[in-house]
Amino acid sequence: MPKLSGGCMCGGARYEVDGDLHFSSVCHCPSCRKAAGAPLVGWAIFEAAAVSCDRSTVKVFESSEGVRRSFCPVCGTTLFFEADMMPGLIDITTESLDEPDAAVPTAQIWTMHETKCVKAFGGMARFEAFPPQE
Repeated sequence: MPKLSGGCMCGGARYEVDGDLHFSSVCHCPSCRKAAGAPLVGWAIFEAAAVSCDRSTVKVFESSEGVRRSFCPVCGTTLFFEADMMPGLIDITTESLDEPDAAVPTAQIWTMHETKCVKAFGGMARFEAFPPQE
């Protein structure tokens, strides 16, 4: 896989990945949804050693025992997930990549927590931009 780069919305936290993608998924768990404020979150797993980032630019929050979530303290963008149960690995939010399509999720995890919002995606109206307001 070619070298990837990404970062937060404000540009204050940047990272590079020079390694192979292990697995990519969207997560429906309540913890990920709450951390991102979204109905699901895309994640891409890499070797932690393949990721370079100035860790002083991110804030780390221990969301549960043995689980650390990193985000930009300025704009709030969720960036990384690291857990004791995944030694040597790091999850990166796919949408924080400069080219999100480089790590398209191939699976859904924690589907037992899927919300009605996500279940309704297929039947929702679609607009290419913000819809007209009347």
